[in-house]
Amino acid sequence: MTTPRHRRSPTARRRNITISSVVAGAVAAALAAFMATAPTAGASDKTGTDAARPAVEAADTGPGAYTAEIRKLAVSALAAQLGISEQDAAARLDQLDKRTRTAASLQNSLGDSGAGTWISKTTGELMVGVTDQKAADAVEAAGATPKLVSRDLNDLQQVKTQLDAIGRIPGTSWAIDPSNNAVTVQVSRKAAADPRADAWLDKLAGYGDAVNVQRTTAAFATHAFFGGQAIEAEGGAGRCSSAFNATSGQNAFIITAGHCTAAIDTWTDGQEVIGQSALTQFPGNDYGVIRVDDAQALDPQPAVINQDQAQPITGTDQVPVGSPVCKTGSTTGTTCGVVLAFDTTVVYPEGAVQGLIQTDVCSQPGDSGGSLFAGDQGQGIVSGGSIGDCETPGFVSFFQPINEVLEDTGLQLIQ
Repeated sequence: MTTPRHRRSPTARRRNITISSVVAGAVAAALAAFMATAPTAGASDKTGTDAARPAVEAADTGPGAYTAEIRKLAVSALAAQLGISEQDAAARLDQLDKRTRTAASLQNSLGDSGAGTWISKTTGELMVGVTDQKAADAVEAAGATPKLVSRDLNDLQQVKTQLDAIGRIPGTSWAIDPSNNAVTVQVSRKAAADPRADAWLDKLAGYGDAVNVQRTTAAFATHAFFGGQAIEAEGGAGRCSSAFNATSGQNAFIITAGHCTAAIDTWTDGQEVIGQSALTQFPGNDYGVIRVDDAQALDPQPAVINQDQAQPITGTDQVPVGSPVCKTGSTTGTTCGVVLAFDTTVVYPEGAVQGLIQTDVCSQPGDSGGSLFAGDQGQGIVSGGSIGDCETPGFVSFFQPINEVLEDTGLQLIQ
């Protein structure tokens, strides 16, 4: 299937691309080898107004700071997903920035008494799992709603780590579910038919109510070879999406999915070469880095693209479970939904990937490498999801967290 491509004017000298957006040591060393020859990411000498560049609409900062066009999509998706009015959905979106800050603060201050944070689907309140009354009082004082539970976040993480060690059946996934104070495991129909499934499920039963097993009709796969704008293999052998524009020193890079850079060496915008794959982390993680050949020609922007409007990306503050988020990709464009879980392990046919963000946001083949964002805060990179169309019951999508990529590589999002 072909997709529309924006051809530049014959008189234009730049390829203005607003890219859908932003293991220390070995990773940094791998990038350093490319930085020695990469051109600088300095400002272009072009003056005047560039009609080809999408307008960046002014907006407040924070996870709720969407441009007007994307805000409509986010409100509509949130209302449909939760069965609430668009007025109520808009109000929840407006409260997201404050609740994100409160959640981060409480997670840091509660220590071993904390058991995760989430946005209630029914009330929209910020909920916080706690294991004692003192912590509950602190949560109430911060303006959030406590829920007394039996397991703290360390207990849940220990269970998930154990599942990471024993689970390798394709079509399965698991993640900490703070709202249920358990680790939720999803088992596809294909995975349930695997000869190893019965023994594995017997082991899960031994965890009691610390593990919640759910059956799903969907199977999981990476969305390879078809973000914001499309990036293509030289010669047209495959297509993915770009995620975030980033820099290291004076060098420019594009962040995308690792299963994309694992398969493709040289990338183009459909006409001219953008750069070369410089780093791949897949499986285990799912991110890749492309070294930009000519930063002045590419003109990378601190924004994600949605048709003729650009959504600024100014940071990477992580929002709580239950928060509205949107993604951009070269196949399905901009779609929105909510965060279902963090630190998800999913077993693809190529191997297991840990630490992913799980959402109900629509993504399809070709969206791989696209960006997940909440307002002007980058969240992640499209990895994969359910096989089938987005209307399939139980559809989920998975994203590599952008903060992990930045920490591993030392890259910084373009400002």
